[in-house]
Amino acid sequence: MKKGDAVFFSPALFHAAGANTSSDIQRMANLLQVSSAFGRAMESIDRPAMCRALYPVLLDQVTRQGLSGAKLEAAVLACAEGYSFPTNLDRDPPVGGLAPETQKQLVLRALSEAMPVEAFNAALEAQERRRQA
Repeated sequence: MKKGDAVFFSPALFHAAGANTSSDIQRMANLLQVSSAFGRAMESIDRPAMCRALYPVLLDQVTRQGLSGAKLEAAVLACAEGYSFPTNLDRDPPVGGLAPETQKQLVLRALSEAMPVEAFNAALEAQERRRQA
């Protein structure tokens, strides 16, 4: 490449490089990453499993110890998906808003209703089914 050249690539491309063993070449590059505000990370974690594991603990904390407010919100945000998409809008239409209920909203609603663990797991599973393409 020459000074002023640019390279464009897809961030979904897996790439790697070997060790730079050149002794007579100096290289420098500036990386400018531009991404959509609506972009999603390529990595994913099993958020439904995390919600199923955390919900009984949070339910206990909410009902017995009065956990609420910012601490409860932070705990839920640490595991539950707070974004409605991607989803299948035919099976998961928005109700009472512009987007379907998120995992985060489901967990917070279930906690506010003191939903039993089995009922929460069923609601989470139903939400997962609706969100499938």
